[in-house]
Amino acid sequence: MAGKLLRLLLLTWLLLPSGGAWADPVVIVNSRSGIAVMSRSDVINVFFGRNRQFFNGIEAQAIDLLDQHPLREIFYQRLVGKDLAEVNAYWSRQVFSGRMQAPLRAASIDEVLKWVVEHPGGIGFIPLARADARVRVVFELQP
Repeated sequence: MAGKLLRLLLLTWLLLPSGGAWADPVVIVNSRSGIAVMSRSDVINVFFGRNRQFFNGIEAQAIDLLDQHPLREIFYQRLVGKDLAEVNAYWSRQVFSGRMQAPLRAASIDEVLKWVVEHPGGIGFIPLARADARVRVVFELQP
């Protein structure tokens, strides 16, 4: 119980406008992908496995974060208004039915950046402050 309370307090602090660096998640792609901008719908479709290619035919290779990373909960809450239990249940159903595989998961922001930079179709989410010239920000999640 104490763990859940601590997690809730941490998440609340991170979501505050003046909160931590995680307060501004953005979706990034490989800078050589040819993708300049994505809509919320585009992002949802890629991260929930409905679209496996970008509009230009490049295979979309999404990378997610582990459940323990606070940015993951913020990302899905802002993107689709769902908590991690709901997102994980969705992927459990998809995997069990054999329809699709969940995105790979990274333990850190550095791993997400590395994956996106090394894969032409790489797509992930990171704090805005961590975006650099190796990646292109294509969608910003608003609080």
